[in-house]
Amino acid sequence: MTKITVVGAELSADKKARLEALGEVKYLPSPTDSEALIAAAEGADVLYSDGSCLLESLPKLRNVFVVYPFVELGVFDSEALKANGVTVANSQGGNRASIIEWVMFMVLSLFRGFGPQIRATENIPFAVHESLAGKKVCIVGKGSIGSKIVGPCEAFGMDVRFFERGDDLIAKVSDVDLVINALNCNSTSENLLDEAFFRSLRPGAYFISFARQYTYDLDGLLAATDAGIVAGAAIDCDPEKFGDTTNAFYQKALSNPKFLVTPHVAWSTAQAQANGSEIAVKNIEAFLSGTPQNVLRKR
Repeated sequence: MTKITVVGAELSADKKARLEALGEVKYLPSPTDSEALIAAAEGADVLYSDGSCLLESLPKLRNVFVVYPFVELGVFDSEALKANGVTVANSQGGNRASIIEWVMFMVLSLFRGFGPQIRATENIPFAVHESLAGKKVCIVGKGSIGSKIVGPCEAFGMDVRFFERGDDLIAKVSDVDLVINALNCNSTSENLLDEAFFRSLRPGAYFISFARQYTYDLDGLLAATDAGIVAGAAIDCDPEKFGDTTNAFYQKALSNPKFLVTPHVAWSTAQAQANGSEIAVKNIEAFLSGTPQNVLRKR
């Protein structure tokens, strides 16, 4: 009988019933360390993880199909995992709408400066801000989320272009008003947006990122902002723990008053949470039927 271990994930009665129709299911609490997760996965054919301690544990797992209810996990060598009998599938698309909502809120916040005007208690001196209409945007990364950000941007009258693998990055962003980082974590995206990249931007450009810091150099972004090149930024601090404002990454991003910073909340809607678990269960059903889906291939 197929053995399924669910670690740390809270599932509805319906989803539990679907898993239990597939085999023997064991429910365990979220692991406190990698050793606990590896022990939990021992003997399982399928591991449904809440993501805790998962990335560092992957190289030590053997002969198991791994799912989790989120999109990004980090960098790993999928070929090396395959040699150990390990396959990983994510919940691609589950948080897409929620992330895009966060992005557009930040786009409006940066260009229109609405924040200080909301619930103002003192008279506000007359000032004009920038409309989104006609602004040039480069979306770096044309994946599941990046490819869909174009729609709302164009609805506001923005001129959108994409950077894709093989393009001349510096040329792509030389005249844009905004860069949106939608990169996935892999060997080709590591620190792709470095200090030289940020210093190459047109003075006054903005930067938005919901992607992991692995893909960009926060120190380089801070330096380019201090130099008066980047006008401001909006950053969701993934992969730090949801709501955690005490970690070094968040505190460093928060150190510049021109940065709008959130503590890994861009994805946090009830719909994204429900979508993620639904896709994860569907991934298990598809795998056990011989037609795996959403399998990650990284190196």
